[in-house]
Amino acid sequence: MVEIIRPQHPQAYRLLRFLACILAGGFISQAISCLAAYLLISDSQAAGMVAHIVVQHLSNYFLGCAFAILSIANVLIKRGLFPLKNIRLPLLIMMMAVAVVSFLLIPRMDYLRETALLDGTPVMLSPFANYFQVLNILTLMLLLTQIIASILVAWRLVDSKST
Repeated sequence: MVEIIRPQHPQAYRLLRFLACILAGGFISQAISCLAAYLLISDSQAAGMVAHIVVQHLSNYFLGCAFAILSIANVLIKRGLFPLKNIRLPLLIMMMAVAVVSFLLIPRMDYLRETALLDGTPVMLSPFANYFQVLNILTLMLLLTQIIASILVAWRLVDSKST
């Protein structure tokens, strides 16, 4: 006799997959929109300002979506669905990267930009240029980390469908 095993909580898994795919797609579209700002605006300082505004406004959406995924996954883990434990770490890394970029690095870069403009120079010609460049590289690396972590979460959730 063959026994058919039905997965537990299929709607919750579907919701998690949907949210994770939306999250990964959102990060990829954010990267494309920031790249488009740099390509379409000839002034790199103005393009950076536009890209940072986009990143900061989308960060609340990303944090909310990641928190929803983490909360639902934790509830399902408490109900005995232990394969969902493998999405916790990438989600936490992604949430920390979003928070650091949106609430620490970008406001500091805005402050440096404003200070340089008050002195009458662009930020890359000011005494803060090296510090600004380091912050900009950190921001780009953390944005790449966000993309990779969100794709990893979506991949693990879609892959769990087949098991």
